[in-house]
Amino acid sequence: MRPIPLWIFLTFSLACLLCADGNSKQAPSNPDDILNRATFVFIGTVSKGNATTMPDVKASDSTVVVRVDEVIDGSGAPPDLAGKEITVQLAQPGSVRAGQKAAFFTRGWLMGESMAVIEVAPSREAGNSQQVREIVQAARHKSADDALQNEIATAEIVVAGRVTGVSSGGLPEFPSEHTPQWKKAAIVVESILKGHVAARTVTVAFPASVDPVWGSSPKFKEGQQAIWLLHRNQAQLPGMENQLTALKPLDVQSRDQLERIQRLVKSGR
Repeated sequence: MRPIPLWIFLTFSLACLLCADGNSKQAPSNPDDILNRATFVFIGTVSKGNATTMPDVKASDSTVVVRVDEVIDGSGAPPDLAGKEITVQLAQPGSVRAGQKAAFFTRGWLMGESMAVIEVAPSREAGNSQQVREIVQAARHKSADDALQNEIATAEIVVAGRVTGVSSGGLPEFPSEHTPQWKKAAIVVESILKGHVAARTVTVAFPASVDPVWGSSPKFKEGQQAIWLLHRNQAQLPGMENQLTALKPLDVQSRDQLERIQRLVKSGR
């Protein structure tokens, strides 16, 4: 029998953690959904119930003051929160009590002299912070892999290579406040991870503009080495139907992601 992948085991552990209170009247959401919505995950100790640290938040049985003991995932929170008290609006009123230590899965709400967050699922007692950290990390990695695999699936060609030159001209432009300022990069293909190429060099169009419409699109330069997820008609602009492009940040990956991309290409077949 094959061993259970770590992310499946940890996601199941999260489901058990969130379902630990048999008296819960509110069924928890899917664990993946919880972790996708949670931008601030922490272990904390409830200081006071029916209380708040924010003057703009009215105290109720849905609000508690929590001391942040350990930040597990703080992408949506300011640094140096450990040891400070914040306000948590509970997903389920009365689900925690003063003195209880729990894992909180939250998203941002208000910032000021203190901070207020909103739970995306009812908190539950969590004595093992390392387990919670592993659950969150595994879910974040799985979410990133899922996003990259979806992008690979829509790519016509995936190649590793090196930019040997960048040139301007020869591509249609329609003057506007969002003109892409197209340039072309010649990429010498060193390995093909998906699809087929007819020649050793492929030409990829990219927008040089930093306009907000195009600002996040990758820009290429001579000598750049990377892995490209190349699409056709990605820009959906007249005259660009047959041009290969890599317009999303996910479409250009560093060379150290080679084994990961090979694995995702293979698993997506």
